[in-house]
Amino acid sequence: MIYREFSVLVKNIFKITQIIGSMTNTSWIGDIPMMTILSICRVLVFSNHIKSNKTPKFVKILVICLLSWISFVFISGCITQNIIFLDPGWGYDPTAPYSELFNVLEISLTIPSLVISYLSYLTITFLICTKRTLKSHGRSRKEEIRILLQSTFITTYLAILVITWNPDLFPFVKFLDVSKKRNRAIINGLWILHCYINPAMIIIFNKPIRESCKKVLNRKCCGSNSISVLKPSNSLFT
Repeated sequence: MIYREFSVLVKNIFKITQIIGSMTNTSWIGDIPMMTILSICRVLVFSNHIKSNKTPKFVKILVICLLSWISFVFISGCITQNIIFLDPGWGYDPTAPYSELFNVLEISLTIPSLVISYLSYLTITFLICTKRTLKSHGRSRKEEIRILLQSTFITTYLAILVITWNPDLFPFVKFLDVSKKRNRAIINGLWILHCYINPAMIIIFNKPIRESCKKVLNRKCCGSNSISVLKPSNSLFT
């Protein structure tokens, strides 16, 4: 009786983990295409084709299509249970129906999105180069270098992760032997780290944002110090 209840519990937990895996997978699928849409919007804003305070209809349509696709992938993953936890990391279950098709579609969406995103940032760099004036020559050059470094690093980082995580689709990386737990743990750690890469690059390569973060941190520190100083003075009057 106890063994039967334990078996049911383990089975239910396994289903829950697969649902969590589907959630993380759909979040990843929507991450890079959304980044691509934002990069295209930046190009259009910088070239004065759209306004920064107004979202065009085609962008709304792209976002709705993307949300519809990742919703479909999530629901399909929950029904077919095609995502499993491969210690240590997530992956498509080869025994689940249509798992190989979803994997190919994921790569087919991710790689072009990375390419379009990188080309968009190159376009922004070109627009800065063509619009610069003699007075802002040094500033424009710094902006170009920052945008190129940031976009190149993020695109290269994500492309390497996608390729190394799918050796079946990219046979030239099979020498890494992803079947070993150590290699899978390293790549999985890099996957986790990629969530912080873009914010870190923005802070590193954008001085106004760095200054804003410093002001917020200094304000919080000063606020906490002022509170701690005021407490004794209040106690003297009570």
